[in-house]
Formats: sequence, C-alpha cells, structure tokens
Amino acid sequence: MEVRKAQTADLKATVELAERSRRPLHKYQPTFWRKAANSTAATETFFTQLLTEPDTIFLVAVEGSRHLGFLIARKFPNPPVFDPGGDTWIIDDFCVAEPHLWLSIGEALLSYVSTLIHEHGGVQIVVVSADRDLAKTEMLRRSEMTIASNWWTKPLR
Repeated sequence: MEVRKAQTADLKATVELAERSRRPLHKYQPTFWRKAANSTAATETFFTQLLTEPDTIFLVAVEGSRHLGFLIARKFPNPPVFDPGGDTWIIDDFCVAEPHLWLSIGEALLSYVSTLIHEHGGVQIVVVSADRDLAKTEMLRRSEMTIASNWWTKPLR
C-alpha cells in the first residue's frame, strides 16, 4: 500500500469513494447529510479545484490500481477569539473503501498528513466525522485525537 499526493488520474476513484461514503451518512442523520441530486458532478468539480489549491493537501492510499482511501486537509482560519498557537488544518473529506480499513488505511493517511501539516507549520488538525461512524471514531481515538466540539441539529419541517 502506498500513500501519496493525489493526481488528476485519481479523481474518478476518489469521487466514487466519496459518493459511496455518503450512503450511510444519510441513515445517520437524514436532513443534515441528505445527498444532493448532483453530488457526483459537484464533488468532481470541487476535488478538481482542490488538486491545485494552495494550502490544501490531497492524499490517496492505493494498492496497485485499487484506491483504498483518500484524505483532503485544508488550512482553516482560526476563530478570532481563539489562538491555538499556529495554523489549524481541517480534514473534512476523508474516506476509506470499507469500514474495516479505518484502522489500517485511515490511520496511515492520518499519520502521513499529520507529518506534512507539521512540516507546514500547523499546530492543530480538526477531523470531521459523523456521530455514528463508529469505525472512523475508533481510528480517531487510537490516533490520540479528542473531541473538541459536537454539532447538534434538528430538522425544522
């Protein structure tokens, strides 16, 4: 297995992984995680833009021709009322091909990006994870991450 920076040739596979990862999210919270009808095209456009965006790290984990996961980290502005002592990077798009791969592929991606972020002067990583994504949560705990905030939602219809 190899972890490396994503290239244009990786876009189709990463978009497919992202689309697949959205199915269980809808079950967890149907309003917040409702998949848009054009999500595939929107994701492809967004990921294409991120490949060349400064202050973005887009990684893939591959084995041969199979994409096992990907991670996108972006420098994120700190709120003006908090000073963590340096740059914060947010990891929102972070997927693996199968839930059991979080403890291997997910950990490898997170470890690799942590090194790169540290080398870029970052002092903090924030990872977005669905509340009921238990496999990803376990990997984050094992990676010595802690919960800093929870978002609560209520549909208003």
